[in-house]
Amino acid sequence: MMQRWLLLWMVLLLGVPPIHAMSSADKADELARQAALQSKAEGAIRKACRWLVRNQNRDGGLKSQYAVAATGLAGLSWLAAGSTPEAGPYSLNIRRAVDFIIKSQGRGGFITEGRGGYGNSSMYGHGFATLFLAEAYGMTRDAELATRIRQSLQRAVHLIESTQNQFGGWNGTPDARQTDDGSGAVAIMQISALRAAESCGVHVKKKSVEKAKKYLLAMTSSNGWYAYNWHSRGQGNEGRAGTTGPGIYMLGAMNLHNDPKYEKGIKNLMRTCPFLTAGRRGSGQWYWFYYTCFYASLAIYQHGGDEWAKWYPAMVSSLVKRQRADGSFEDQYGGVYTGLGTLTLCIAYRYLPMFQEGGAGREGR
Repeated sequence: MMQRWLLLWMVLLLGVPPIHAMSSADKADELARQAALQSKAEGAIRKACRWLVRNQNRDGGLKSQYAVAATGLAGLSWLAAGSTPEAGPYSLNIRRAVDFIIKSQGRGGFITEGRGGYGNSSMYGHGFATLFLAEAYGMTRDAELATRIRQSLQRAVHLIESTQNQFGGWNGTPDARQTDDGSGAVAIMQISALRAAESCGVHVKKKSVEKAKKYLLAMTSSNGWYAYNWHSRGQGNEGRAGTTGPGIYMLGAMNLHNDPKYEKGIKNLMRTCPFLTAGRRGSGQWYWFYYTCFYASLAIYQHGGDEWAKWYPAMVSSLVKRQRADGSFEDQYGGVYTGLGTLTLCIAYRYLPMFQEGGAGREGR
């Protein structure tokens, strides 16, 4: 029974040849390879989730100076690992994380440390926290908890809508009067949160979504590279996988995958991926590795096909090697990198609603 399930998982997820096209020896080898790969991924996910649990405070927040961002990512990780706010080994941790995020929200809807000022996490943290609330809301059956989450989520969404800047993106701080002072990555987090909120029934202004779509296309060069911010477009952005991964993922998610920039962006990510190009002449490295790996993996997963079949095993092997003995991922940000690494490993399991949707077409299948 286990072998039959593994073979089905192998065919659907990685697009390997169907069973009738493989010899008995090849089938046995492929089953063994896929079983080992799955075992590595699941083991790494468990270790990382347990590390996040050990580093959660009594108030539900993570032990981090970037508590809002880290807690949002930890909550998303526990959801992505198969738990919900009511069931699973991390259900209590998820509920405590929800409580912390809601208590961290100010009157204006902004979610940050201390409920005052911009906090260390700023709009980055607000995006991750809002995304977590949306995913948790879509997965809870507890009426009282759902009401609390929805009320907080609506305020968080309104904050995102009201702080969209003149270009269609967002700044590093919740101030629409500034002019794209942060990076284009800030916009990806807000668009992800809006999309998740809309998917679970929370109203999102159509105007905000349309402005964001235009921003995404304008930020992506004709060669398929996504810029750092509005003012850096066309100014040496070639090769920036750290911004291109998020940008190309969101082009697919927002049904803009038919634009020629999308396929060029996918090719750029494949060419610059360190765990696919290691040992080749000209191979480089990714700065902000875990952030880049998460969004680039989402982009390739959503695209699917041969690209994902090559990407997935190499990505799992790379992350397993990078994981520390205690389960963390080189985490000097108190859970941010560990959350991103965990989420990356969880993409293929499709438990998180955001891993089940998208306009690019194949979503890893």
